[in-house]
Amino acid sequence: MASKGAARVRKKEIVKVVHGALLRTNIKAQMASAAPPLGPQLGQRGLNVANFCKEFNKETGHFKQGVPLPTRITVKPDRTYDLEICTPTTTWMLKQAAGIGRGKSSKDEIVGKLTVKHLYEIAKVKSRDKALQHVELEHICRMLIKTCRTLGIEVQYHDLNPDELKEFLVARKEKVDAQLKELADKKAAKMLRTT
Repeated sequence: MASKGAARVRKKEIVKVVHGALLRTNIKAQMASAAPPLGPQLGQRGLNVANFCKEFNKETGHFKQGVPLPTRITVKPDRTYDLEICTPTTTWMLKQAAGIGRGKSSKDEIVGKLTVKHLYEIAKVKSRDKALQHVELEHICRMLIKTCRTLGIEVQYHDLNPDELKEFLVARKEKVDAQLKELADKKAAKMLRTT
Protein backbone atom coordinates (compact mmCIF):
# COMPACT_ATOMS: atom_id res chain seq x y z
CA MET A 1 0.00 0.00 0.00
CA ALA A 2 2.82 2.38 0.84
CA SER A 3 4.55 1.65 -2.43
CA LYS A 4 1.46 2.75 -4.41
CA GLY A 5 1.40 6.06 -2.56
CA ALA A 6 5.09 6.60 -3.26
CA ALA A 7 4.53 5.78 -6.91
CA ARG A 8 1.81 8.41 -7.18
CA VAL A 9 3.94 11.09 -5.61
CA ARG A 10 6.90 10.48 -7.90
CA LYS A 11 6.38 12.20 -11.24
CA LYS A 12 8.30 11.78 -14.43
CA GLU A 13 10.97 14.34 -14.97
CA ILE A 14 10.17 16.59 -17.89
CA VAL A 15 13.13 17.24 -20.13
CA LYS A 16 12.99 20.82 -21.35
CA VAL A 17 14.52 21.36 -24.75
CA VAL A 18 16.60 24.52 -24.89
CA HIS A 19 16.74 25.95 -28.39
CA GLY A 20 19.70 27.97 -29.58
CA ALA A 21 19.55 31.74 -29.76
CA LEU A 22 20.28 31.76 -33.51
CA LEU A 23 17.71 30.56 -36.02
CA ARG A 24 18.82 30.32 -39.64
CA THR A 25 16.13 29.68 -42.21
CA ASN A 26 15.01 30.58 -45.73
CA ILE A 27 11.78 32.57 -45.88
CA LYS A 28 10.05 33.65 -49.07
CA ALA A 29 9.79 37.43 -49.45
CA GLN A 30 6.43 38.92 -48.41
CA MET A 31 5.13 35.43 -47.63
CA ALA A 32 6.02 34.88 -43.96
CA SER A 33 3.10 33.26 -42.14
CA ALA A 34 2.46 31.44 -38.87
CA ALA A 35 2.05 28.17 -40.76
CA PRO A 36 4.69 25.44 -40.44
CA PRO A 37 7.66 25.34 -40.58
CA LEU A 38 8.24 29.00 -39.57
CA GLY A 39 5.48 29.37 -36.96
CA PRO A 40 6.51 26.43 -34.75
CA GLN A 41 10.21 27.37 -34.99
CA LEU A 42 9.47 30.86 -33.72
CA GLY A 43 6.91 29.69 -31.17
CA GLN A 44 9.39 27.28 -29.57
CA ARG A 45 11.69 30.21 -28.94
CA GLY A 46 8.91 32.28 -27.36
CA LEU A 47 8.53 34.90 -30.10
CA ASN A 48 5.26 36.53 -31.10
CA VAL A 49 4.79 34.91 -34.51
CA ALA A 50 2.18 37.36 -35.82
CA ASN A 51 4.34 40.41 -35.06
CA PHE A 52 7.40 38.74 -36.61
CA CYS A 53 5.52 37.88 -39.81
CA LYS A 54 4.13 41.41 -40.08
CA GLU A 55 7.59 42.97 -39.61
CA PHE A 56 9.29 40.53 -42.02
CA ASN A 57 6.69 41.08 -44.74
CA LYS A 58 7.04 44.86 -44.34
CA GLU A 59 10.85 44.74 -44.54
CA THR A 60 10.84 42.52 -47.63
CA GLY A 61 8.35 44.69 -49.51
CA HIS A 62 11.00 45.82 -52.00
CA PHE A 63 11.70 42.21 -53.10
CA LYS A 64 9.61 40.34 -55.65
CA GLN A 65 7.07 38.14 -53.86
CA GLY A 66 8.22 34.55 -53.37
CA VAL A 67 11.99 35.17 -53.63
CA PRO A 68 13.77 32.87 -51.10
CA LEU A 69 15.72 34.98 -48.62
CA PRO A 70 18.25 33.51 -46.18
CA THR A 71 17.32 34.92 -42.78
CA ARG A 72 19.16 34.92 -39.46
CA ILE A 73 17.06 35.55 -36.35
CA THR A 74 18.92 36.10 -33.08
CA VAL A 75 16.58 35.60 -30.12
CA LYS A 76 17.44 37.53 -26.96
CA PRO A 77 16.58 36.34 -23.40
CA ASP A 78 13.81 38.98 -23.07
CA ARG A 79 12.09 37.46 -26.15
CA THR A 80 13.05 40.26 -28.50
CA TYR A 81 14.98 39.47 -31.64
CA ASP A 82 17.39 40.85 -34.19
CA LEU A 83 16.45 40.14 -37.78
CA GLU A 84 19.10 39.93 -40.50
CA ILE A 85 17.78 39.44 -44.03
CA CYS A 86 20.40 38.52 -46.64
CA THR A 87 20.25 38.82 -50.42
CA PRO A 88 18.39 36.05 -52.32
CA THR A 89 19.98 32.59 -52.38
CA THR A 90 22.78 32.00 -54.87
CA THR A 91 21.08 29.10 -56.61
CA TRP A 92 17.89 31.12 -57.10
CA MET A 93 19.84 34.03 -58.61
CA LEU A 94 21.78 31.73 -60.95
CA LYS A 95 18.62 29.95 -62.09
CA GLN A 96 16.91 33.28 -62.76
CA ALA A 97 19.92 34.57 -64.72
CA ALA A 98 20.08 31.39 -66.81
CA GLY A 99 16.30 31.29 -67.27
CA ILE A 100 15.86 27.77 -65.90
CA GLY A 101 13.46 26.30 -63.39
CA ARG A 102 15.54 23.41 -62.09
CA GLY A 103 19.08 22.09 -62.09
CA LYS A 104 20.53 19.10 -63.90
CA SER A 105 19.07 15.64 -63.42
CA SER A 106 21.93 13.60 -64.88
CA LYS A 107 25.69 13.91 -64.50
CA ASP A 108 26.80 15.62 -67.72
CA GLU A 109 23.60 17.50 -68.52
CA ILE A 110 23.84 21.22 -69.41
CA VAL A 111 20.68 23.08 -68.41
CA GLY A 112 21.71 26.67 -69.11
CA LYS A 113 24.47 29.05 -70.12
CA LEU A 114 25.87 32.16 -68.42
CA THR A 115 28.82 34.44 -69.08
CA VAL A 116 31.38 35.67 -66.60
CA LYS A 117 29.69 39.09 -66.79
CA HIS A 118 26.51 37.59 -65.34
CA LEU A 119 28.49 35.97 -62.52
CA TYR A 120 30.30 39.23 -61.78
CA GLU A 121 26.98 41.08 -61.40
CA ILE A 122 25.61 38.36 -59.09
CA ALA A 123 28.87 38.45 -57.09
CA LYS A 124 28.50 42.21 -56.61
CA VAL A 125 25.02 41.67 -55.17
CA LYS A 126 26.14 38.77 -52.94
CA SER A 127 29.13 40.76 -51.63
CA ARG A 128 26.66 42.89 -49.63
CA ASP A 129 25.83 39.89 -47.41
CA LYS A 130 27.27 40.05 -43.90
CA ALA A 131 28.90 36.63 -44.33
CA LEU A 132 30.71 37.69 -47.54
CA GLN A 133 31.58 41.30 -46.69
CA HIS A 134 35.36 40.87 -46.44
CA VAL A 135 35.67 38.26 -49.18
CA GLU A 136 37.21 39.39 -52.45
CA LEU A 137 34.97 39.53 -55.50
CA GLU A 138 37.22 37.06 -57.31
CA HIS A 139 36.63 34.41 -54.62
CA ILE A 140 32.89 35.00 -54.71
CA CYS A 141 32.97 34.54 -58.51
CA ARG A 142 34.86 31.25 -58.09
CA MET A 143 32.25 30.06 -55.60
CA LEU A 144 29.55 30.98 -58.12
CA ILE A 145 31.33 29.01 -60.87
CA LYS A 146 31.38 25.94 -58.61
CA THR A 147 27.67 26.38 -57.88
CA CYS A 148 27.03 26.68 -61.64
CA ARG A 149 28.79 23.34 -62.21
CA THR A 150 26.62 21.76 -59.53
CA LEU A 151 23.44 23.10 -61.13
CA GLY A 152 24.53 22.16 -64.66
CA ILE A 153 24.98 25.71 -65.91
CA GLU A 154 27.81 26.19 -68.41
CA VAL A 155 29.97 29.27 -67.76
CA GLN A 156 31.39 30.92 -70.89
CA TYR A 157 34.24 33.40 -70.88
CA HIS A 158 33.08 35.20 -74.03
CA ASP A 159 29.76 36.77 -74.96
CA LEU A 160 26.86 34.49 -75.79
CA ASN A 161 25.85 34.32 -79.43
CA PRO A 162 22.09 35.06 -79.50
CA ASP A 163 21.42 32.57 -82.30
CA GLU A 164 23.29 29.76 -80.52
CA LEU A 165 21.53 30.58 -77.27
CA LYS A 166 18.10 30.53 -78.90
CA GLU A 167 18.89 27.20 -80.55
CA PHE A 168 20.10 25.81 -77.21
CA LEU A 169 16.99 27.04 -75.36
CA VAL A 170 14.62 25.50 -77.92
CA ALA A 171 16.43 22.14 -77.73
CA ARG A 172 16.48 22.36 -73.93
CA LYS A 173 12.73 23.07 -73.78
CA GLU A 174 12.01 20.01 -75.93
CA LYS A 175 14.20 17.86 -73.68
CA VAL A 176 12.55 19.16 -70.48
CA ASP A 177 9.07 18.59 -71.93
CA ALA A 178 10.03 15.00 -72.79
CA GLN A 179 11.40 14.46 -69.26
CA LEU A 180 8.24 15.87 -67.68
CA LYS A 181 6.05 13.69 -69.91
CA GLU A 182 8.08 10.63 -68.93
CA LEU A 183 7.71 11.50 -65.23
CA ALA A 184 3.95 11.98 -65.64
CA ASP A 185 3.67 8.60 -67.40
CA LYS A 186 5.60 6.90 -64.59
CA LYS A 187 3.39 8.56 -62.00
CA ALA A 188 0.23 7.52 -63.85
CA ALA A 189 1.49 3.93 -64.16
CA LYS A 190 2.28 3.86 -60.45
CA MET A 191 -1.22 5.15 -59.60
CA LEU A 192 -2.77 2.42 -61.74
CA ARG A 193 -0.73 -0.26 -59.94
CA THR A 194 -1.87 0.87 -56.49
CA THR A 195 -5.60 0.84 -57.30
